[in-house]
Amino acid sequence: MEQSKIVEVQINETRNMYTSVAVRGSILYFVIADLAGINFMYQNSLDYVKQLFNRAIAESPTAETVDERLIILIDNITRMLYTNISRGLFEADKLIYSMLIASGIKKNIGQLDMGTWGIFLRGPTVMSEEEKAAQP
Repeated sequence: MEQSKIVEVQINETRNMYTSVAVRGSILYFVIADLAGINFMYQNSLDYVKQLFNRAIAESPTAETVDERLIILIDNITRMLYTNISRGLFEADKLIYSMLIASGIKKNIGQLDMGTWGIFLRGPTVMSEEEKAAQP
């Protein structure tokens, strides 16, 4: 019983080390799922994305340290999903797909100002004189 508790702790610690890989997969999946809003033909199943994700993990080379392995996995997963999904996109939409991936990653790590993102998506709004005066 004590041995199983020790193994459980080790498994949990190891699983938690790979959270960044799971987060990247999640970001990519939701970007891919949102592509259907651009064109209804861009519908990819979760099963297909999981297959690509697992294939990227299986084809990734090993590394000496966990940190190196995480970098390799994140890079290979991103490349695999980008390459395979972009094959099915119209040329004009590939740039949008790239921008959505980059913005999703930047939002996740906190490097994208949400106010600026809102202006980018909606454009500038007309402000009243009172709103202009309230601006710093």
